[in-house]
Amino acid sequence: MKSIVVFFENKCNTRKNEKVFGGKAAVELSKAWAESVSEKVLTVCADNVTQLLEKLKSACEENKADSVIYSYDDLPFLNKELTLKLKETHEKYCAEYTFADGYPYGFAPEIIDAGTVNILYELSKTVQAEEGKKPVCRESIFNLIKTDINSFEVETVLSEEDFRLLRLNFHCGKKESFIVCQKLFEAVNNKGDIEKLSALELSKLAAKNPEILKTFPGFYNIQIADNCGGKCIYCPYTACYEEKNGIKPEKATKVMSFSDFSALIDKIAQFSEEAVVGLSAWGEPLKHPELLKMIEKVLSYKGLSVFIETDGLLADQSFCDALAAIVQKAEERTNGWEKVMIAVSVDAFTAETYKKMHGLADSEAFSMETVVEVIKRLSDAVSGAVYPQFVRTNDNEEELESFFRYWNEKSNASGGKQIIQKYDSFAGLLPDCKPADLSPIERNVCWHLRRDMTILSNGDVPFCREYVLSGVTGNAFKESLESIWKKTDSVLIEQMSNQYNNKCRDCDEYYTFNF
Repeated sequence: MKSIVVFFENKCNTRKNEKVFGGKAAVELSKAWAESVSEKVLTVCADNVTQLLEKLKSACEENKADSVIYSYDDLPFLNKELTLKLKETHEKYCAEYTFADGYPYGFAPEIIDAGTVNILYELSKTVQAEEGKKPVCRESIFNLIKTDINSFEVETVLSEEDFRLLRLNFHCGKKESFIVCQKLFEAVNNKGDIEKLSALELSKLAAKNPEILKTFPGFYNIQIADNCGGKCIYCPYTACYEEKNGIKPEKATKVMSFSDFSALIDKIAQFSEEAVVGLSAWGEPLKHPELLKMIEKVLSYKGLSVFIETDGLLADQSFCDALAAIVQKAEERTNGWEKVMIAVSVDAFTAETYKKMHGLADSEAFSMETVVEVIKRLSDAVSGAVYPQFVRTNDNEEELESFFRYWNEKSNASGGKQIIQKYDSFAGLLPDCKPADLSPIERNVCWHLRRDMTILSNGDVPFCREYVLSGVTGNAFKESLESIWKKTDSVLIEQMSNQYNNKCRDCDEYYTFNF
């Protein structure tokens, strides 16, 4: 059966042309792989998924091909051996779509039957027109197939070990993945040529490399205001703040100045290039008088998104209108996330439980309709990116099902969006109130150590958020983010060897993932 290789070219991607892989560029290595598995190699560009499928369809027809071996052209580690296994499986089982599963992204292409290309093309113009209009991404083909996956004959080549948990991507389209490609190439040079290593060997090599597991933060959780009137029973902030500062946070007036915040965002954009910036490490972000200005600053960088966690009670109509204008004005993000995402702390289905969870007095008047109205206003401002949030504890577990059933309905204020979050005792700082143990059987290296940086209102950077206001490793206003970030490298290496300090040993947040 005749197969052709078709590359998708993102013309905005310049990193793929940088000769950092032994004097060669990723696009050169990709081409060499292609020529080793097919006599015909083509490259296409497209603005959306329908255009891509139209060009794949034309390529098959013009070359009388039975299938397309499809890939981006910025993958320096495409593996010939794995590709041939995919082809064999695809032909043996008369598959319509075949892919490798369990490996990091970047080691294998996708194979699509020529007839299936035609079907997908028609789908993208009719029943799945919304998918067809979307810009091309690395998951475009599979995302379209998933809309009616039972209608397709899908086959996989499984890795002997599952590396998906590590979320590794070896392509040159983003700064982070470009860096890990270089780090893997350096590791390969010490082990032999790329061509001599199997995809499994490459995966194992990557999984044991601390410079690949930890590049730079993908989530910066910033405290912009000290003040917080809430007394949520699952939050240690009130007690820790009073112990450190001698006053309750509800009386605190300190905020991060806009000038400090602006300079910090500039540093974040330079260091990480793409990330999510949280404004709710501690305190109530809506208490900051220049919150809207801060959101606008973050959104001035296309690679940065905003995440806000709030009770939402200060989100009046004027705030929501101003937020909507800022979001509408901002360009689309390049990091794969929405421009602004908001989690509204609800944690209950009834007013009685809401009061208990948020530390309100029984005598205080409160209605759950207030929460629904807040979520509706915010959803009108940032459609599809507002999430009612429920932190599971022994005190509210009985209302979890009711909460889920209500907020899961697409007809409600959030459009069916919601977040169910596990309880965090902050490594024993709070009582153990979790209703269920969700931790995996085998412990993984902490995601927050690999991905997150918490920054307090004075610029201090704790080791992680579990330390609340202590365990400071540096100051983001006075030091480079890179130097602070590297201070925890040794802890990562220890965890890779199953060695944990006292705080980490008592913490069960290691398997939770933010952004």
